[in-house]
Amino acid sequence: MENFLGKDNFTWWIGSVEDRMDPLGLGRCKVRIFGWHTDGSEESKIEIPIQDLPWAHPLLPLNARNTFSVPELDDWVVGFFMDGRAGQFPIMMGVLPGYGNKTE
Repeated sequence: MENFLGKDNFTWWIGSVEDRMDPLGLGRCKVRIFGWHTDGSEESKIEIPIQDLPWAHPLLPLNARNTFSVPELDDWVVGFFMDGRAGQFPIMMGVLPGYGNKTE
């Protein structure tokens, strides 16, 4: 029962969207999860390149599962890991508006 979602080792996260071009068209994003894939330094982005980040799956509402929008690059998203502390199957639950989105 170690990987039973919600019982033990339930792990929330916040991260920044670094790639939104899902080759499967499912709305997945590569998210650099704070404290997991980065220690806050620029060097951590070099240590774990974008292509090595896992795809984070979106959690879509039941009443509108065929209509959704993908977060923008640099948006901050909040979610959880389906596999607990193993941290290889992230699920995105929503965007934190006003955080992370770079303005030009």
